[in-house]
Amino acid sequence: MARLNSYDLDTTVSKSDKVIGTDSSGGTKNFKLEDIGGFLDKSNLINVNGQVVYKLTAGNSPNNGEFNRIGGTGNFSNITSFKFSHINANNLDIETYLDYFIGLKILIIQTDNQNNFGLYTVNNVSSSTNHSTFTVVFVEGSGSMTTNKHYAIAHSPKGQSDKNFISNSINFSANTPQTITHNLNKFPAVATVDSAGNEVIGDVQHININSFKITFTSAFSGKVHAN
Repeated sequence: MARLNSYDLDTTVSKSDKVIGTDSSGGTKNFKLEDIGGFLDKSNLINVNGQVVYKLTAGNSPNNGEFNRIGGTGNFSNITSFKFSHINANNLDIETYLDYFIGLKILIIQTDNQNNFGLYTVNNVSSSTNHSTFTVVFVEGSGSMTTNKHYAIAHSPKGQSDKNFISNSINFSANTPQTITHNLNKFPAVATVDSAGNEVIGDVQHININSFKITFTSAFSGKVHAN
């Protein structure tokens, strides 16, 4: 074989061009750039903006790197839930990341045909031993889903406004913690306004991402704002 630097430089790269490499089973082979790109699309080896790639299966219990759909035909608009394996195509357990999507909008798009896509609001995420099930509401999209095709799933900011909460009027007692359940799925900024429109500073202790306790040194009536 001639030295690599003796070959002419190809300044017009196309998907049918080939590179030389070593196959994992042994031996030197040609690899088409189109096939390399397709492998990267499906393998989850390259993470782009938090997206994950799954293969659509018809089975009720998707294997590693697979997911299924529930609802009507394959049209994106008919789907009411998805079930994802906790193990992605790169053989990593991403159960914690899947839980993150609750309350958000997700875009699901076919990797080899971006004209097939669906945008959904995730109303709930429930986890079992090996899978997470998303309960979804269709927002918009085009086309239908095809078994054995690969799909990229990622958070979509389209139409997503910041979540906020305003309580009913509360009668606060001095030095008595009041539990506020906001269900915002985050640790929000907190402001309290009394009945006269004045902001009152209290001591806030977050219990979890959906509730906190707030305590004031004096009694008054007002509303709690969280965002």
